[in-house]
Amino acid sequence: MRREGSFDFPGQHQACVFITMFLLGILLPIALLAGTVFATEQNELRAPRDDLFSVTFPDETHGWACGRWGTVVHTQDGGRTWRAQETGTDFTLSSISFPDSRNGWAVGDRGTIIHTSDGGSTWKKQRSPVPFFLMGVYFANPLKGWIATERTHILHTENGGQTWTVQFKDEDFILKAVSFCDARNGWAVGEYGYIYHTKDGETWSKQAGSFRLSEETGQAEGGDQLFGVMALDASTAWAVGIDGCVIKTTDGGKSWTKVNARAPKSQLFAITGDKDGAVVIMGKRAFLVSLDCGKTWANPKLDPPFPYGWIYGLARRGAAGFAAVGQQGAIYLGNADSWQRINYREAK
Repeated sequence: MRREGSFDFPGQHQACVFITMFLLGILLPIALLAGTVFATEQNELRAPRDDLFSVTFPDETHGWACGRWGTVVHTQDGGRTWRAQETGTDFTLSSISFPDSRNGWAVGDRGTIIHTSDGGSTWKKQRSPVPFFLMGVYFANPLKGWIATERTHILHTENGGQTWTVQFKDEDFILKAVSFCDARNGWAVGEYGYIYHTKDGETWSKQAGSFRLSEETGQAEGGDQLFGVMALDASTAWAVGIDGCVIKTTDGGKSWTKVNARAPKSQLFAITGDKDGAVVIMGKRAFLVSLDCGKTWANPKLDPPFPYGWIYGLARRGAAGFAAVGQQGAIYLGNADSWQRINYREAK
């Protein structure tokens, strides 16, 4: 039966089928190829769109950074190209530590601890003894590690994270960062200028910090908020924080003194350096470098500039220089003189 409006030429149906199959044979592989390219590009570009909070380089070649939504990105060429790794979590990861090129840990929201023993090809969850937001992690070697967290808790493992225990706890404040110069000497810093120190990797003592509620206003009063810490040796450590705060100890923390780094009155989030005298500090619209243990300071330029952004994580890249990570996936590589932002679209 002929339907109204249809045309039934001889061979029309077979011709349509042939043309359709011919077009599918050409277009479908192209579409699939485009999808594969798109997926590959997304794998390389997805992570850098998210804020990054921490970076670690166990050597000049291998590096990792972590951030929002369970993001971990990895480089095998000293930071020139980066690729996203599958972490198995969507929780924010605030800190990452690799003592070597295979063993690493990242920590974050809701007691999240993830671990890899194959350079990040696979990540597995570890059990935290507390459900808090885990703020900072540091591993001195593949077995011994520490985590600084909310409620002034410090977690510790002696077996690579197979078991974690609460090694120390104090008043209900937030510890923001932890750093060790070896497997024994370390510092943890946080809210209201609180600083805790260990010289045996086991027992912790308070060195600084204060908090009280004003009787007149009811407002909280105390020491400067500290966001980052760097342990250089058993005697020397640096810390940075709010309103351009830079402090240093050279006597194992018996005394902490303010350093005039000519820092702007903004948040300083990260600090790193080396035993040769280099100190690098970054934060919100702040970038400071010293090559003489803090006696003099310079303000190197970021290329391209980052005037309204922030940097939250810093790491030494062996003898190659430094790496910095921050807002919207920013990653910069540099040294005392020049810093260049990584263009992810060049990653292969």
